[in-house]
Amino acid sequence: MRQQLLFPPDPDRGVLLFVADSAAQFLSHRLPVALAAQNAGFHVHVAAPQDYAAQQGMESYAITCHPCTLPESGRHLPAVLAALWRLRTLFRQLQPAVVHLVASGPVLYGGLVARMIPALVATITRADDILGDGFWARAVCRYVFAHPRLRAIFQNEDDRTLFLEGELLKPWQTKLVRGTGVNMQQFHPTPEPEEGDPIVLLASRLRWDKGVREFVFAARALRQWGVPVRFVLAGELDPGQPLAIESAQVREWQAEGLVEWWGQQTDMASTLSQAHIVCLPAWRTGLPKVLVEAAACARPIVATDVPGCREIVINGKNGYLVPPGDSRALSETLRHLLDHPGLRKDMARSTRQIAIREFSIGHIVDETLQVYDEISG
Repeated sequence: MRQQLLFPPDPDRGVLLFVADSAAQFLSHRLPVALAAQNAGFHVHVAAPQDYAAQQGMESYAITCHPCTLPESGRHLPAVLAALWRLRTLFRQLQPAVVHLVASGPVLYGGLVARMIPALVATITRADDILGDGFWARAVCRYVFAHPRLRAIFQNEDDRTLFLEGELLKPWQTKLVRGTGVNMQQFHPTPEPEEGDPIVLLASRLRWDKGVREFVFAARALRQWGVPVRFVLAGELDPGQPLAIESAQVREWQAEGLVEWWGQQTDMASTLSQAHIVCLPAWRTGLPKVLVEAAACARPIVATDVPGCREIVINGKNGYLVPPGDSRALSETLRHLLDHPGLRKDMARSTRQIAIREFSIGHIVDETLQVYDEISG
């Protein structure tokens, strides 16, 4: 059953086409922007890998979906050429007024064939995802960013600075939009659970670069120190990825009594309400939505001092930042917070205020639509 739009689309605005690397993630992270664009008069289309459930969800909002899978690596030339041909054909078919490329694959592949598009938006979720391939990626970026009406959206200041200092973009081509936003009514403060041992929660895909090894080290250290606490992993396995953690390894940690594994969670607000501290010791990230959700739920955060996490955590005010890869520092910081419930309550008040001020969904949507207006007006 289709949802009722607030306003009928105005054909004069034309088609807004998103190119994304995951239909499910688009639905969970970017639907509010898509719906706001509809209400602003765009006909919204999404090109993403086939995902029947996510496609049904988007089509219920009158968003048209186009199956489109992009190769993970640019080293297999036939796959690259096939992807470029699919995107070029789709662009010619839809003749969009604006194309919004989300994440590294869509930016690189979509940008190569988007020169005929009147207005182009490129969201850089993580700089190292794009620049990690060295000279080839930089050469493609120079071509993509030479589009005459382009805006590059960054989620954190460190990534934007990297592109500016590398002379890949001009300052006027860039815009800082801090993540995808959070619904502050859905993610609201709840009191800490009073019964049972406190919970430290790491919610992410189970990959080494999310800091899972450091998290388990901290669990082992606090158990040795006699601190009553439960360490919980909430997230799905990520098979096929180079840094994916095997299920056998997770089961081994469970058998040792170090962590609980709750699997993928569909109600993150409820999951966060069960935690006392939210932890993300990632090696590198863009702007983790789970930390914004944790802030909205008034949970203190312990994360690594890396781009993305620094956008959310003000050290000592709403949580703590520890050096990446420093398991000992992570363990000691978590122990300090667990030993001081009053400090956690103070940080809970601060982190909710930061979330409302910086990361509310309305604020993020307005900033993104402003970008569309600037380049398509």
